[in-house]
Amino acid sequence: MKLMILINNIVSQSFIFILCVLTIHCNSKKEIVEKKSIQAEHPRYSSLTFTEDLRIDRENWYPSGLEIDSEGKIYVFEVDYAKIYIYDKDGNEVGRKEFKQGEGPGDINFTDPTFSSDGNLYIFDKKIGRLTVFDKEWKILYTRELRKELGKNLLFLCLDSRNFIYSLTYKTNFIEGKYSPSIALIKLSPSGKFLAEIFEYREIDQEYWFEKSQKNIIYQYLYPPFGTFKLDAEDFVYYAVSDKYEINVISPQGKFVRKIIKATKPRKVTEKDTAKDIYELKKILSRYGRVEFFIPDRMPAIADFFVFDNKYTLVVTFENPIDSPTLSGDLFDDEGNFLSKVDIPKYHHSTYWGVLFKKGAIYKNNYFYTLEYKDEDNRIVKRYKMTWN
Repeated sequence: MKLMILINNIVSQSFIFILCVLTIHCNSKKEIVEKKSIQAEHPRYSSLTFTEDLRIDRENWYPSGLEIDSEGKIYVFEVDYAKIYIYDKDGNEVGRKEFKQGEGPGDINFTDPTFSSDGNLYIFDKKIGRLTVFDKEWKILYTRELRKELGKNLLFLCLDSRNFIYSLTYKTNFIEGKYSPSIALIKLSPSGKFLAEIFEYREIDQEYWFEKSQKNIIYQYLYPPFGTFKLDAEDFVYYAVSDKYEINVISPQGKFVRKIIKATKPRKVTEKDTAKDIYELKKILSRYGRVEFFIPDRMPAIADFFVFDNKYTLVVTFENPIDSPTLSGDLFDDEGNFLSKVDIPKYHHSTYWGVLFKKGAIYKNNYFYTLEYKDEDNRIVKRYKMTWN
């Protein structure tokens, strides 16, 4: 009898063991199939190249930024003249909009356009602190005076898929009785209500230096730290400050996700890097007194970055010499692993980086759009097809 019970126990345990093995095997096969499916949907790449396939050139214009709508139309805007040129995806001009500069309904003094997920165009007027929203026919849907304490201090804005507003903004701080401004990335509701501050960094304030400098001496800081941010297709926020090779990624709910970092030492600043900036600043400021400069030993760690639909990140650096025909970039995968160096089309940017601008280049649907110098005084718009390898 005991022998029969022992045999039954052994058989039962063997059956359970075999069942577990089969279950694990099936689950493993399922995981492999799912993994292959994910990899097929999001294939892995190690490099990226750019091939020009369109250029837009015209006389007597001075474009300062770009936007692309859902149909692939290219919006080129001139900040100083409150003017927008519109081109179809073949480069043909299909429209133009010039705003009256003032404070009346529909007046725009400083254009900073961005499209919402539903195709409306949001333009924030930095001069009067007003947000105006247009539909595709340039009908004003509504205007919004943003909070008084934010008002004119918003530097530029981006919208997520739900039309929440993200923007860098100036903050006025006093530390030990001294004026010490900073810049912060903030999140606003679609109606303009302040929701959260995401990060903050100290700015080198030129005006303060001017006021506190020695008599008839104006100090200028070349390559001061500047902040930048991007939103990906799922509304994750990526932000960085130029003096550190570190991009922080947070979820739409504000939770930290990961960092994109690279242990590297930026190249040294050369006389060729600073010659043009020093010449132009002296020309502007020398009437107020003698101009002196603080020049850091090394270039900033990050110049700009882009986040693509596959969540790969391309970090633009200052590693290429100023006279190089391309910019230098570092490509990272969706987990923040470094993949390769990339040559990037040399789009318009200030080598001084003292003034934050919005879009000298923009990514949309596997195309890279740029503003580039045609010559010293003229710019040209180009579009590049991106090829993943």
